[in-house]
Amino acid sequence: MKQTIKFFTFFSMLALFAVTFGCDPAPTNKNTANKTTNTNQNNSGVAAALALYKNAPPGAQPPNMLGSPTASVTVEEFADFQCPSCAQVHSIMKSVQSTYGNRIKFIYRHFPLNQMHKNAYDASLAAESAGEQNRFWDMQNQLFTSQKEWSTSTDVRPIFVGYAQKMGLDVPKFQSDMLSLATKKQVDEDIQRGTALKLDSTPSIYINGKSVAFQQLNLEAIRAIIDAELQNAGNSQSQPAQPTLPANNAAVNSGNTADNTGNAPNTAKSPANK
Repeated sequence: MKQTIKFFTFFSMLALFAVTFGCDPAPTNKNTANKTTNTNQNNSGVAAALALYKNAPPGAQPPNMLGSPTASVTVEEFADFQCPSCAQVHSIMKSVQSTYGNRIKFIYRHFPLNQMHKNAYDASLAAESAGEQNRFWDMQNQLFTSQKEWSTSTDVRPIFVGYAQKMGLDVPKFQSDMLSLATKKQVDEDIQRGTALKLDSTPSIYINGKSVAFQQLNLEAIRAIIDAELQNAGNSQSQPAQPTLPANNAAVNSGNTADNTGNAPNTAKSPANK
């Protein structure tokens, strides 16, 4: 019995380590310092970080977005579909989207760590290809919630085609889009933005241009940051958004929280509603 408890405790600690430190292809002292930057930056460091964020390439345009394009608070996530920590943070981000609705602008950016996750780039292509049929968020959710099913596969594309069939997509078009240069360009432009921001691990989240420390990647801390930003912008917190599940997400998201709210948030990519 004691051996069983020790075994369970060991793997519980491993899971906690994954959430705390994220997916990092090359851990170094420099990388560890980057992950705690916003807890010990001085004013000049904060200004430099904000300038770096402002001047980075824009990423894919229009971005994959939920919420209001005119919201005073922007939450931008860089994630890798094959990263276990990203899959765990995915549920937190869904809760954030459901809670705040049109009071925030949520942007998802592709940042596959190709050195350690061989299927991550293809997963991003699959999400973008579904987006060409207005189902990006359905595929995004499917990829994260089914990560263990495909992450170790040596032939992952048939699995993604199966997801497309499950969603009722035009499968030949989906397969064609997976191979298109336009789809690759969307993913690559997000990667260029993340690279310019000197990202080296996932998930990496920015709220109004300020990096969220890894130890703050929990619902309570993220909500506190968003609430403070909303208060700074003069927005009222007295009327919480009412979450509803979009019709086209029903089959994929059953049993999960809604991706957006009943306030009819914009879902990029506009005008195609990717």
